[in-house]
Amino acid sequence: SIVSKVLEAASFSLVLLGWLVAIISCGLPLWIVTKVSEENSIWEGLWNICDAEIHQNVICMPYNSNLVMSQELQGSRVLVVICIIIISMGLLLYMIRNKLIKDESNMNNEGKIKMAASGLFVGAGLLLLVSVSWVTHNVIIDMNNSTYDPQWKPKMGASLYLGWLSSLLLLLGGALLGGALLWCQAPLTMSSLSQ
Repeated sequence: SIVSKVLEAASFSLVLLGWLVAIISCGLPLWIVTKVSEENSIWEGLWNICDAEIHQNVICMPYNSNLVMSQELQGSRVLVVICIIIISMGLLLYMIRNKLIKDESNMNNEGKIKMAASGLFVGAGLLLLVSVSWVTHNVIIDMNNSTYDPQWKPKMGASLYLGWLSSLLLLLGGALLGGALLWCQAPLTMSSLSQ
């Protein structure tokens, strides 16, 4: 139906946007921001650590050993990469579903493929939510730690906010796709039962 197609298009757009935002969040070195002085701050990301000065360039370098990288960032790096791969698989499955179905008359298989894609999107959204919440939890603990010098207390970076946004888009898109399928299949099931 038209409603189903509109809901599917909306869910696909949300997931695609969520996927792009997840990639940006993964790449930006702004997961944890620590102000060192009035002019200097240190940015920690999943791949790089950066020294940022207000009036000069940002100097970034990759982590030279896992000892430099905090445990939550190490874990989040793995989770976010898995999340991006899962979204990619879901998008690919959704886009090539017509080629996977040999028999055009069998619409059940298309519904199953879409439902699988929906499950992948929701799963990826939850995975991303876990990773950004883990880092945020530890940043909040450090912010409230009285033994830290107030100047050196870490703050949440832009990447965490982007991660939450991406997670919301993925959960919403996945739920919308699944909901559209269930809602549009329900009348068919009811009519077949009444016969």
